[in-house]
Amino acid sequence: MMEIDALLLSRLQFAWVIALHILLPALTVGLACYVATLEALAWATGRDVYRHLSAFWLRIFAVSFGMGVVSGIVMPFQFGTNWSRFVAATSNVIGGFMAYEVLTAFFLESAFLGVLLFGRRRVPQWAHALAAALVALGTLLSSFWILAVNSWMQTPSGYRFVDGRFYPESIVAVLLSPSFPYRLAHTVVAC
Repeated sequence: MMEIDALLLSRLQFAWVIALHILLPALTVGLACYVATLEALAWATGRDVYRHLSAFWLRIFAVSFGMGVVSGIVMPFQFGTNWSRFVAATSNVIGGFMAYEVLTAFFLESAFLGVLLFGRRRVPQWAHALAAALVALGTLLSSFWILAVNSWMQTPSGYRFVDGRFYPESIVAVLLSPSFPYRLAHTVVAC
C-alpha cells in the first residue's frame, strides 16, 4: 500500500492545480482570438450581431482569464517547494523566460483587458477592436514563453552544465528547442 506523506500530498496538489490551469489558458487563447475576430468584424461591417456575440464571449473570457491568473500565480511557488533543486539548477535558463512571460504577455493582456471590458461605450469601435487584438496577442505571447520553457524542459538544447547548474550558451537554441515548434503549433491551433 502506498504511504501518504507530505511529498505525495504536495505532488497531488500540484497535479490538480496544473490540470485546472492548462484548461484555462487554452480556453483564453481561443476565446481571445475569437473575440478579436468578432470585434474586427463589428468594426468592419458595423453589424450589431458581432458586437452582441463579442459581449457574450467576452464575459466567459474574463472569468476564464481571472481563474487562470489565480491558478497561475500559485504554480511558481509550487515549483520552488516541490522541485527546489530543479529550480535552482535551471533558473539561469528558464527564469528569464518566465519573467518575459509576465513582462510581455501578462501586462499586455491585463492593460488592454480593462479597455476591452469597460471601454465598449467609452472608446471608438476601432480602439475596442485594437484592444481585443492586443489581448489576443498577449495570450499568444504567453503561450510562446510558457511553451518555450516547457519544451526546453522536455528537449533541452543550447546550454552547458557546470557544477550542477545549467547555463545558456545560445538563447536562440534554448528558446527554439527541438520540440518547441510542434508544441506551440499544437497548443495554439488546438485552442
